Amino acid sequence: MFKKKVILFLSFVVILFSIMTYQSRKGYSLTGSPLTILIYRASAAVTSVSEAIKRPFRLIALRDNDNRVLKQRVDELMLERMKYQEALMENKRLREILGLRESQTNIVAVAKVIGRGTSHWAHTFVLDKGLSAGITRNSTAITPKGLAGKIFNVSDSYSSLLLLTDINFSAAVRLQESRKEGVLSGTGTGKALLKYVPPEAEVREGDIVATSGLDLLFPPGIPAGYISKVDRQGSGQFLYIEVVPFVDNAGIEEVLIIK
Repeated sequence: MFKKKVILFLSFVVILFSIMTYQSRKGYSLTGSPLTILIYRASAAVTSVSEAIKRPFRLIALRDNDNRVLKQRVDELMLERMKYQEALMENKRLREILGLRESQTNIVAVAKVIGRGTSHWAHTFVLDKGLSAGITRNSTAITPKGLAGKIFNVSDSYSSLLLLTDINFSAAVRLQESRKEGVLSGTGTGKALLKYVPPEAEVREGDIVATSGLDLLFPPGIPAGYISKVDRQGSGQFLYIEVVPFVDNAGIEEVLIIK
């Protein structure tokens, strides 16, 4: 039924177009005649129908264009929001570093992490400061949360930071509560081991571990981590003690270098 109506409509349009073409070729006017009135009315009807058909397509095109503009604006706002959040986080970190800097008297420099070690076991960072900023080999690196590591290689403009979790890292430490001493060593994972603590020592999970200064390398009293596991069975001459560092390597972006 719909197809028949379309065919009739198209036939009417063709007939109308033929009449108008014929009239223009004859070169005389039919002004005021019934045929002329019929032609004009039919032409107006065809124009109205044509406009009615075109209107939904124009609206669809306008809607699609508006959607593209809105999507572009949303993307721009999301990018601005991410930049704003990044600036807020950087501002927070720098305020914490500044607060730590005011509490320290042996500060050398504030350095930014610009690179990471490629080895799975080697937990190292590259810093954007070196000898020209006063950084020397074996300088201590800290963050507002605690001990991060030590400098093991340095050039004029850059330095390399050995993180607390690296297998080559070690520091003389003591338990904050019992004052028992030991050596904190990296494992190449997210944890460290507290070594050389005798079985009779009073050690509990949650105890704070801090540098003792007895290695003449790290200043005393820097928080390093907390005990997460104590194994008293089958540990032999010393306890097996796992320590979770306070400083998360993945979150380090700036460090404070101290002597």
